[in-house]
Amino acid sequence: MARRTQTVTDYRNRLDAAVTALSLFIRDLCPEAQLEISFTRYEDVDAHIWISLPSTLTEEAQEELANRVAEKSLDLLLVEGLLILAGIEEAQPTSPISEEVG
Repeated sequence: MARRTQTVTDYRNRLDAAVTALSLFIRDLCPEAQLEISFTRYEDVDAHIWISLPSTLTEEAQEELANRVAEKSLDLLLVEGLLILAGIEEAQPTSPISEEVG
């Protein structure tokens, strides 16, 4: 029985495709979100995506987005065998910019 050995290039191509798919999924859910991606491996984690949400999202919308991203991340783990963690930074209300009067 032939055993297929995964090369580093194969792994990296699969990881790039999975991170891209998850990033596009997040963008479809919330186009205004800012994403930061890290391919630094830590233990069994293959990549990280940090998501900064806009302050205009309601708490319910933030929770819905978090749940959908977690489901998609789990799907990628089960189907591709890649653990991509996504962390969501809660939206901070923006403070008005004060103008100096001169």
